[in-house]
This record gives sequence, structure tokens and C-alpha cells, in this order.
Amino acid sequence: MTKTLKKRFIIFTMTAITCLLVFIVVAINGLNWVMLEQMSDLEMEILVESGGVFQQMTFNRPPFFIQPMDMDRMRSARFFVVRSDADGNIRDVNTDQIFSIDIETAKDYALTVFETGKESGRIKGYKFAVKQIGPDRLTFFMDISRQNESFYLVLFVSSAIAVLCWLIVLVFVIFLSGKVIRPILAGMEKQKQFITNAGHEMKTPLAIIQSNNDTMALIHGENKYNAHIRAQTKRLNVLMSNLLTLARLDEEIRLPTDPINISEVINELLPPYQDAALTRNLRFQVLIEPNITLLINKDSLRQMLTILLDNALRYTPDNGSVHLTLKRQGRHVQIIQENTCDPFHEADIERLFERFYRGDSARTQNIDSSGYGIGLSAARAICENFNGKLTAEYITAESIRFIAVF
Repeated sequence: MTKTLKKRFIIFTMTAITCLLVFIVVAINGLNWVMLEQMSDLEMEILVESGGVFQQMTFNRPPFFIQPMDMDRMRSARFFVVRSDADGNIRDVNTDQIFSIDIETAKDYALTVFETGKESGRIKGYKFAVKQIGPDRLTFFMDISRQNESFYLVLFVSSAIAVLCWLIVLVFVIFLSGKVIRPILAGMEKQKQFITNAGHEMKTPLAIIQSNNDTMALIHGENKYNAHIRAQTKRLNVLMSNLLTLARLDEEIRLPTDPINISEVINELLPPYQDAALTRNLRFQVLIEPNITLLINKDSLRQMLTILLDNALRYTPDNGSVHLTLKRQGRHVQIIQENTCDPFHEADIERLFERFYRGDSARTQNIDSSGYGIGLSAARAICENFNGKLTAEYITAESIRFIAVF
């Protein structure tokens, strides 16, 4: 349980930290991108308005700018201009302000922009804008590679810092996890100790009650009161057994295992349940593949099967059906128990395995047919102790399936 709690604390904390760091990195780089876009948009606007000839001008500083716009910055801009007529025929190309592009490539870019019909946009690392001056069509292309480099540099640095912070926090959280869960472990240890002590203390009184009840039945004859006492002492014994199992498995102790023929174990366990189903007019169908062997603890397997079958008979309405299947599925062994039941809410399906969860009140009004809400929790804990998995799913609105996979 200590390892499980530490793992959950670390996962929960680091998930929150990860979300926070991702948000910060996205916010920083989003803001940086907006600033760079505004800067390049303003440069392009000035470039188009000046026709590529910069004179002393007054610039308005847009929001979010870190650096003010000045003439030196504008004169360092890398751009080229293509002059064409209304039909796209190129008349002149000016590449004096850039050395990384030749005239033919500039013409190709201008023709591509003309064919798109757009007045502004991006093309292969350049921003472009079109200005009509009389019969001439001027297409301005401004190199934004520096903007992209600046963006990716900030992205890389911020991401690297975020990863470093994440690793530092991870080390800190791992170191701190033991101290954080210590009060929780102390409370759980007291709870387990109480359950263990109470379980052992109740065994003797229950045994005496059962013995005296049997003696009274022999002397005075069997009656409904003896039957009720016997049924309730049996329920209490099952309750204490499940509580002790949960307390033991919470300590993450691996139970001893042996190669067990689970086909034989299930067949030995079935007759009482088949008889109980017959008295209630339930259809009890069994499909057991023979000689399936599993490395497991026999007593724990019987307890898990007992929980599933008790649960099936308890909540299957009269004239309903119960199915139990044992089969191999590839490398795994599956134990499948299906039964009809009262309609459930879909959200309740996973809560069935929560401790002390008993579903809605309609299913628990009868004290003889209601449980304590720990059986399925104990069954799942047993299954997981042997590296298995116990899940539940709805077949229809009024039938449910439990699948144990080993």
C-alpha cells in the first residue's frame, strides 16, 4: 500500500505540474509569436507604404512590443520587390536589399502569388504584400527567417527550462512523497489493525453462537429462527473473511501460489449454488473447459469465486439467469460470470468495486439479499494479487458481466 500511495501521489502531483509547465510554455511562446507577428506586420506595412525607400519617419509602437521601431531596424530589413502589370507580366525585379535570392526565383515567387490572387500572406519563409500603383502591381517580399529563428530559439529555451524544472520537481516530489503520505499510512495502519483485531475477536463469539444454534436445533428441532441465526452468522463470517483479506492484501503481501487445476476447483464449488438457483427458478448455465491449470492460491481463488457467485445469486431477480464460463483466451485464462439484474446507471459500473459501495437503495432494501459493499472490492484485490484483472461491463440494460483475466 505504501508503494501504491506514493505512486499515486507522484503521478497526481507530476500531472498537475506537467499541465502547469505546458501552460506556461504555451503562453510564453504564444505571446512571443504574437509580438513577432506584430513586428513583422508593421515592418511590412512600412515597407509597402514607403515603396522600399526608407526616409525619416515617426513610428507608432504597437502593443506587446519589446523593442521600439526605428529607422536602423527598417534599413536592416531583407526584402525584394517585383513589379508587374495587371496581367502578371513581370517588368522589373529589385533584389538590392537581399542576397539570398536570385532574380529567377523572385519571378517564380511573384507568379505564384499572382496565381493565388491573394493580397498578402506567406510563401516559403517570406511575407508578401501587394500594392497597386497606377497600372503597376508591386509585390513586396520580406524575409522573416530571423523571426522564425527567434521564435524557435525561445521555444527551445523555454522547453528546455520546463523539462529541467520538471525533473527537479520530480526529484523533490519523490523525496517528499514519503512524508506526505505518512499520516495517511498511519491512519490506514490503525484501521487495518482494528479490522484484524475485530475479526479475530469476533470469530470466537460467532463460533459459539453457531454451535449453540446447532445444539438448540438438535434439541428442539429446526425452525425459522435457527435458520435465520445460521444465515446471519454465515453472512458475518463472510464479512469478516473479506475484511481480513482486504487488510492483508493492502499490505501488498504476495500470497503463496501453487499450480491449481481451477476447472476442478470450480466444479467442486458449484453444487450449492446450482441448488440455490433451482429453488429460485434461476437458469444456471456453466461452461467449464477441463484441465485448465493456473499458478494461484487455492483458498484465495475459492474466495474470489464465492464472492462472484454469491453476488450473482444475491442480485439476480427470480426467473433470471446466471452464466459461469471458464476458458483459455490465447495466453490468458478467463473466468466470466454473467447474470441478469435490476437496471443500473452506466456511471455505477466502476463504482461496484469501491469499498462499501452498495448501489442504489432499491437493491439493498432487503437485509437478507443486501451485501456490505466489500465483496467485489475483495475479489478485485485477490485478482490483482496474482497479476490478474477483474472488470465489469453491461451486456444489456438488465444484465451484467464480470470478467477475471489471469
